[in-house]
Amino acid sequence: MSGHDHDGHDHDGHDRGAAGGLRALALALGINTAFFFVELVGALLADSLTLLADATHMLTDSASLGLALFAAWAATRPPDPRRTYGYHRAEVIGALLNGVFLLAVVGYVLVDAYGRFRNPRPVDAGLVVLVGVLGLAANAAAAWVLSDHRGSLNVEGAFLHLLADAAGSVAAIVLGVVLSFTDLYVLDPLFALVVAALVLYSVADLLRDSLNILLQGTPGGIDVDEVRAALAAVEDVEGVHDLHVWALDSSRTALSAHLVAPSEADADAILARTQALLSRDFSIDHATVQIETGERALAEEFDCYAANRAA
Repeated sequence: MSGHDHDGHDHDGHDRGAAGGLRALALALGINTAFFFVELVGALLADSLTLLADATHMLTDSASLGLALFAAWAATRPPDPRRTYGYHRAEVIGALLNGVFLLAVVGYVLVDAYGRFRNPRPVDAGLVVLVGVLGLAANAAAAWVLSDHRGSLNVEGAFLHLLADAAGSVAAIVLGVVLSFTDLYVLDPLFALVVAALVLYSVADLLRDSLNILLQGTPGGIDVDEVRAALAAVEDVEGVHDLHVWALDSSRTALSAHLVAPSEADADAILARTQALLSRDFSIDHATVQIETGERALAEEFDCYAANRAA
């Protein structure tokens, strides 16, 4: 028997990307927090509950960006004896919490919209348009800063936060323009429901992807049966079992497998062919492969774990 662990990732490139993501998150946080105070002042001057609610949404964005920034920093910490894979999944946890945070915002919007349907309130249409335009500009600037770093699930969560808030700013602009010419104040909660639907649509993929990683699920785009068939087709491989494929984080995929081969086969050559195949065809560069040889290994009832324990 022989085993091998191979990790061919460009760690320097990964570190540079992580540093760039940290800077982008910090800049987006600064932009978003500055505009929160602008919108809060505008809401108080206009005595507008709509703008106050949007300012609250902006504050949740700042909180989520702060959380994402902390998670991204934690992910840059090197591996240690307690965390041998490092802290990269801190970003995934941050993404999951961002998704839950977004769901809480949707709940707030729904409750507020219900109250406004029952008792529509007048709003200062001109100020709503002005603050909506400023908010859209702030969200667009912050989202643009993050756009080149969306390969990280954590940054993607923050980016979706900003898009959802930008949609809210667009809705505020349209609402303000319409209310400048009409008194259809019931449109206020109606637009809020549209924004809530956009948020739910954007958060679905984020929650699914982050939960899949934390549950060590197979990454999207990888078919385990296809991987098994490809490994079985490698020269001198006569069987594949105990195959596992999972995501370490949003950018790295790991694999472990036991390959059965004849006793006279060259185990090192099989490992080299296997690693080349996994990297070329499936972009899997972190693989742990165990070669099992001999006639007993070919038997269906052979228990490789029992053999290892006996050894």
